[in-house]
Amino acid sequence: MSDTSRFVIWIHRRPDSLFGAASNPVIRNGALLFFDEEKCARAECDRLNAHLRNPHVHYTVQLADACPPEAVSSADLATARDASIDGRPQ
Repeated sequence: MSDTSRFVIWIHRRPDSLFGAASNPVIRNGALLFFDEEKCARAECDRLNAHLRNPHVHYTVQLADACPPEAVSSADLATARDASIDGRPQ
């Protein structure tokens, strides 16, 4: 196990939304949106939440160790990319 942690931005859709609850890592430019420093991850998460126009989604920061990259399938990445479009600031 490495002694450095990475932090991943996740998008969450509320259960009362039209399509129900969902949580996925955010994809930006074809890769997971992650940061080496928690401070930077929280700043990006705050920025994303501040620009939301949809009350049914919000962003959070999670430790990458909780979801290793090999646990995220290509189907999960596609789903995350599609889900993040709805809440992405313009």
